[in-house]
Amino acid sequence: MGDSGRAKMLAGYLDDPQSLLIVSNRGFTVYTGTYKKVPMSVIATGMGVAMVDFLIRECRAVIDGPMVVIRFGTCGTPQSVVPVGSLMVADTSILIRRNPDHWADEANGLEGNKASSPAPYDISRPVSADQQLSDLLFEQLESGLGSIVVRGMNATADSFYSSQGRIDNTFMDFNDQLLDTVVAKYPEVSSLEMESFQIFHLARCVRVKNIHCAAATIVLAQRKSNQFLDNEKKHVLEGEGGLACLAALLKYPIAPEELMNGPDCYWNKTHGVQELRMLRTDSFK
Repeated sequence: MGDSGRAKMLAGYLDDPQSLLIVSNRGFTVYTGTYKKVPMSVIATGMGVAMVDFLIRECRAVIDGPMVVIRFGTCGTPQSVVPVGSLMVADTSILIRRNPDHWADEANGLEGNKASSPAPYDISRPVSADQQLSDLLFEQLESGLGSIVVRGMNATADSFYSSQGRIDNTFMDFNDQLLDTVVAKYPEVSSLEMESFQIFHLARCVRVKNIHCAAATIVLAQRKSNQFLDNEKKHVLEGEGGLACLAALLKYPIAPEELMNGPDCYWNKTHGVQELRMLRTDSFK
């Protein structure tokens, strides 16, 4: 599912090498400690919209102050001009959803794909990341990695195969033109993965208590040419990119009146500080 190995590596940058580790029965691996004396958690959640929905909602339920969240993972790109080995900061994100109603019209048969059937895939409108956090993230990445860092629109898919345009002849997916359709509608789409949209969407929809979010991904695969990044280069970028994410979380300003407080606050009891900043990691999507 998710890359708990990457989370373990990045947790090694925290102040205390014995940071609190929790492996939950819901599939999360969580390292909690401090980075330069600021509390942070490094979390591997596994793949997909459902897992990050779980994470954001349940963290929001137990945190009184603001949440500052950076997703740091990997992606493919539908753009031939974006080389593998790039790091892509997502300023906005769209969601690609498989629409089962396309296959549900019995009058047209399971083959569907008729004029009267709805389209097999829905493409949402864009939702934005937190501009200030995205700017900080881009600055930190660029200062360490230079011109390989780019910005653009992300596309989040609700599945690994059909909604990302991967061809699987075992199933009737009707997705051979999907990536071309997405890029025709949103030419700025530069990354394709499975989580960022839902984090941005929930940050927009939260009723109270701010959620500030941004996302960066290592481009592992060029979907047009089928070129892939080698593992050695990926591991280097994971380390350097992860440090930049931690630095961006560290620099994000939080007003004193926004901080979580109270005698039962975990951070008051153990660290004497009150906000929570998260670095979410995962495997290739």
